[in-house]
Amino acid sequence: MKYVRFIFLIAFSAAFALAVSAAIPAGLATSAQAAPARFRVITTFNPGDFPESLAVDRSGTLYTSLGFIGEVVKVTPRGHQQLLAHLDVGSAGGLITGLAFDSAGNLYVADATFEESPTPPGIFRIGARGVVTRVATLPADSFPNGLAFHDGTLYFTDSTLGAIWRLPPGGKATIWLQDALLAPKTADGIGANGLAFWRGSCYVAVSDSGTIVRVPFGAGGHPGAPVVVAQANLLQTADGIAFDIKGNLYIAVNDNRLVRLASDGALTQLAAKSDGLAYPTQPAFGTTGSTRTTLYLTNGAYYGGTPDIAAEDIGVRGLPLPQ
Repeated sequence: MKYVRFIFLIAFSAAFALAVSAAIPAGLATSAQAAPARFRVITTFNPGDFPESLAVDRSGTLYTSLGFIGEVVKVTPRGHQQLLAHLDVGSAGGLITGLAFDSAGNLYVADATFEESPTPPGIFRIGARGVVTRVATLPADSFPNGLAFHDGTLYFTDSTLGAIWRLPPGGKATIWLQDALLAPKTADGIGANGLAFWRGSCYVAVSDSGTIVRVPFGAGGHPGAPVVVAQANLLQTADGIAFDIKGNLYIAVNDNRLVRLASDGALTQLAAKSDGLAYPTQPAFGTTGSTRTTLYLTNGAYYGGTPDIAAEDIGVRGLPLPQ
């Protein structure tokens, strides 16, 4: 069945990553040497829970989506866990993916249930006391993934359709942009994934192609022409992304890498398996005075081991969210 093949591909095997050749745009500097980084574990999860995404509220509390079991869990900075909500991931073995807070403090989560499930994929809002409300129902072949707010509107990637959706407050979800640069390389591959905003543009990590794509906002909020701003072997299996206040983009790469795309276009590997990475999925910055320079990272441990949330003070403040 298609969902079985998709679960296999979501693992992004090392053999697949090495088999895909990656060109580097002219003028783009790269560095394979890791800068000093040693992530400390904040909390751990049961093997197979698969923390897939991460969001931080204004109080500094962390939230992660345990993809394959459909749970959204609150985690204090000291590592105490509390179940917030449970979502139906479908009988065909889907998973919950991206998380994002709106300006009012509501938490949104993407639920990808796969075509074989009678439960359609969609976007859900988690309100007070964990009350879950579906706010968007998507086509059966859709795979909602990375979420981010911009000017009060929720945008989210679609990893199978190679698209970015737009969901205004109280409105209907519509495709904002669908483009070949966002598409997966194969029918069951992973295209557009992580999503973030910086200075009037939307940035997307495209997993299959190992690229970061920028989509400027045009007149009336319509998308401009997408352009590849980075493409490299370091970015193969790129997943979640997050900006700091200087415009540097931090990229969780499933193949045990944390990569920084500097505002001048230089790529640097900041951390690897030896620094505690185990299939990293999503970076997110702290939000309080003492944690604004702390980069949190979910480790899915897809290939075995113990999934966790880890942290490292990187010395630069994260970009406040939502934008």
